[in-house]
Amino acid sequence: MSSLKEVAKLSGVTPMTVSRVINNPSSVKESTRIKVEEAIKELGYVSNIAAKNLVKGRNGVICVSNGTGISLSNPFSMYFISGVSSVLSEKHYPFIVVEDFREHQFCDGYIVTGIDNKQTNELMKFVKQNKKPFSLFGHVDYDKINCVDVDNKAGAKLAINKLVEAGHRKIAIVIVDEEKDYVTDRMTGYKEALEENNIPFSEDYVIAVENTSKGGEISFSNIKELMDEGITAVFCSTDTIAVGLINALRANGYKVPRNISVIGFDGLGHNYLSNPIITTIRQPIYEAGQILAETLIDTLENKSGYKSIMIEPDFLEGQSVKRIKR
Repeated sequence: MSSLKEVAKLSGVTPMTVSRVINNPSSVKESTRIKVEEAIKELGYVSNIAAKNLVKGRNGVICVSNGTGISLSNPFSMYFISGVSSVLSEKHYPFIVVEDFREHQFCDGYIVTGIDNKQTNELMKFVKQNKKPFSLFGHVDYDKINCVDVDNKAGAKLAINKLVEAGHRKIAIVIVDEEKDYVTDRMTGYKEALEENNIPFSEDYVIAVENTSKGGEISFSNIKELMDEGITAVFCSTDTIAVGLINALRANGYKVPRNISVIGFDGLGHNYLSNPIITTIRQPIYEAGQILAETLIDTLENKSGYKSIMIEPDFLEGQSVKRIKR
């Protein structure tokens, strides 16, 4: 049986492009689509996969929900979908990428990310009604869903501990103004790290903004006031916010890290869009996408039960944190 990779090699494109031709041909330019379709026809790829799924009583299609309002050009989306695609393509599973998983009930299984707390409750209801395998990037208190998540609490604690090791004791946090688990977890990690280092927590050091560079810029006025009160470092809960804050600091005559240290969270590319390069916590989104796809396929093919997996983030040294004397 021919594979998706063989189709990709013959047509001179990537496996992801082949998947797009199969699932959403209008999104691929005509010349590329024709090359892929000719390779598919020559290798007999479609007929073989269709026959395989017919025997199993399935259509073979996986629904990948990227979350409402999250652009496919977002670095998170690109890493996430690439990781998912690498496994699904290898296992001969075509997939579609959608915003709302609830609008696509014909799929054999679902990989979901980007949902808030309200949507989590809707997800639980959908799972119970449809009784199809789900793999969620996140965590819920329900044992009929595969859950894969980055340990955001541990990542936030790692960020604060790195700042403390560099001599910082007065550390503010710029948090995302959203009701999502990763926001709560990163805030919890911040608080726990302060407590473990015998640093008192202050609500005055917490600033909530939208998860955009504009949000980071808006946080500057609050950070400026806190700098006047003696803070020496800021933990931005995303690199996107950190980029905006550093830009605003520079525009107002402050230098990072000379005047204030900044550490971020994500490590998906935005950390390199800043001068200086942002010291950050990297969440392995590509690997998470792979694991989500693997757990879903294992459930579909009855190789294992549902799993809950937590992935540890790691530290990426940049140029935005300065060591100071206590």
